[in-house]
Amino acid sequence: MNVEEWVYERPDFAASLQSIPQPETGFRCSLRQGIKLDLMYEGDESSAWMIYYALLDEENRLLPNGALYQGEVKAYFRVLNPELRAKVHQQRINPGMRFFVVVGSHKVAEGIVTEVLYKN
Repeated sequence: MNVEEWVYERPDFAASLQSIPQPETGFRCSLRQGIKLDLMYEGDESSAWMIYYALLDEENRLLPNGALYQGEVKAYFRVLNPELRAKVHQQRINPGMRFFVVVGSHKVAEGIVTEVLYKN
């Protein structure tokens, strides 16, 4: 099972993602199935958190590994560290919460949590 299938089987939350165009970010990076990026909460831009995502099509099926996506897409997310899931993320992740997908300090997508799917 690859990482995206693992995320798909037991996601922590679902979100809508919107790519941020390169001229705005100053950094060339697209959302791609199979790439590990980080999550940064809106309003707390001093920390980025390790998280995996799985990009989905319109019928909520996994996009193929390596698929590149521009624009808006739905994704499932899974927090990697179980201790952080319980101590940090479950208190913060709620429907309507805004966040960014980042590479280092570069924001490559904006996200809005649409649904909380799993809680310990």
